[in-house]
Amino acid sequence: MPEWLHVLPSGRFTGVDGRGPYFLENPDEVVGRFNSEGRKLPIDENHSTDLAGKQGFSSPARGWIVEMQSRTDGIWARVEWTPAGHSLMGEKAYGYLSPVFTHPRKPPFVVQRLQSVALTNDPNLTSLTSLHSTSMENTMDLEALRKALGLPETADDAAIIAAAHAAHTAQAAHTALLPRLAEVAGVAATTAPDALVTALQAKATPPASIAAENADLKEQVTSLNSRLTELVTTTSKERAVSVVDAAINATKLVPALRDHFIARHMKNPAEVETEIGLMPALNAGGLGNRQPAVTGETATSEELSVASMMGVDPEAFQKEHKALFGKGQ
Repeated sequence: MPEWLHVLPSGRFTGVDGRGPYFLENPDEVVGRFNSEGRKLPIDENHSTDLAGKQGFSSPARGWIVEMQSRTDGIWARVEWTPAGHSLMGEKAYGYLSPVFTHPRKPPFVVQRLQSVALTNDPNLTSLTSLHSTSMENTMDLEALRKALGLPETADDAAIIAAAHAAHTAQAAHTALLPRLAEVAGVAATTAPDALVTALQAKATPPASIAAENADLKEQVTSLNSRLTELVTTTSKERAVSVVDAAINATKLVPALRDHFIARHMKNPAEVETEIGLMPALNAGGLGNRQPAVTGETATSEELSVASMMGVDPEAFQKEHKALFGKGQ
């Protein structure tokens, strides 16, 4: 069943009866005029519209031209067949077309507009593609392919072939993927696509028991992280206390600096231990001209100087010194 009909030949053409020559000089203008008028054109039998119809007799349309295109070999028209037209085409009752068109009264006879097209077996124009020719069938097939592939009507053969190849590749990939998805979902390979999607969704959603178990595991991990942090802090402080107290016992540090060095050690143990290792004992050179602290005595200027170099507030050091040495010995 042809959908597109070759209704006007391109260039110069002449009728079998000698009329003409006619010229289709600008097919785009003819197509544009049809589009601007916005009226369907009839396809009748043996020009019944012009012959029988004008005398008051029946002249039913067997189809309606609803669209035109300008192509290299002329103008083609897309037809919507009536039921009777479908029957005539199915029976191949007619094999040719005869267009009715307007042109100037005097030469050159340039085609101005198409008025109607008749189904006939005695065509006056032999340059039109016949209704049942191979080329007409190919045209029909190409139009069907364009629609099936979602291509515009202007798509050429190369575009149609490329789109068909892409569609075939996508279909093959889809067919190959379905059994693999069915295997993942744990269903039969012949499962319908909708059921397969449902199975995959169920597979991706964990049961409530698993969700609860995951939440419990997350809570346990959080608790373990908290306990680990606490353990590391405790161990770090115990190590700092041990190192600083040992330095105080070795008279490398004064007791007033204990908390300060413990805090530093917890942040950077290597630095503090290296620093303590380089410190001499405070009594390594003896008392010299200094006198040992007596009850109630404040820190000496030398002790305050050392405390200042260690970054300890002198006033706080003085208070700590008094608390340690201000008591009876």
